[in-house]
Amino acid sequence: MSSANSIKVVARFRPQNKVELESGGEPIVSFDGDDTCAINSLEAAGSFTFDRVFDMKVKQHEIFDYSIRPTVDDILNGYNGTVFAYGQTGAGKSYTMMGTSIEDDVGKGITPRIVEQIFTSILSSPPTIEYTVRVSYMEIYMERIRDLLAPQNDNLPVHEEKNRGVYVKGLLEIYVSSVEEVFEVMKRGGNARAVAATKMNQESSRSHSIFVITVTQKNLETGSMKSGQLFLVDLAGSEKVV
Repeated sequence: MSSANSIKVVARFRPQNKVELESGGEPIVSFDGDDTCAINSLEAAGSFTFDRVFDMKVKQHEIFDYSIRPTVDDILNGYNGTVFAYGQTGAGKSYTMMGTSIEDDVGKGITPRIVEQIFTSILSSPPTIEYTVRVSYMEIYMERIRDLLAPQNDNLPVHEEKNRGVYVKGLLEIYVSSVEEVFEVMKRGGNARAVAATKMNQESSRSHSIFVITVTQKNLETGSMKSGQLFLVDLAGSEKVV
């Protein structure tokens, strides 16, 4: 969502994994058009409507083109936006947000595609517009905010100011000038994330991560400036951990 576009709620269903296939599991969801799905099982049944529903065969670029591309356009026009993935551990949140690999043209997720779109737009903009791009990467784990780009800062405070709004004090921001530089920052922060075993997914992160991209542009002829921020949130699994 962003300040210019309304909120979109999109449901994505992943394919069955190896364990589910080997145990003889069958999908219990069916699809009716582009926006409705139905659940039918012994435990629950019902029909649900979203802005868009994507079945098990959807490609990464289809998710991006429908759900995210307009929001990135808004960021470049000076609005703020947020994208987050919510669901149970193993539902495919991290796959949707990051993908199989940053370098994989088919499997890369929302976040690397956003970065590529931002820099493609910057490179095609008029020479009278000067851009700066900053990124930061934080983790919320056990109710503490940790800077993934400076992991020693593991209990950062949240502040609020009239002109700046709500922000994390002391969070490191890195200026970047290319897609490759952003990817390096992502890798650096990703390696620092706290990963712990859960009952459902041995590789699932038990923390929330937030990757922030700030794009500021200045018109060199008029001196006017505008800035947009995009918050990319990968939430921990939604299941109750006892």
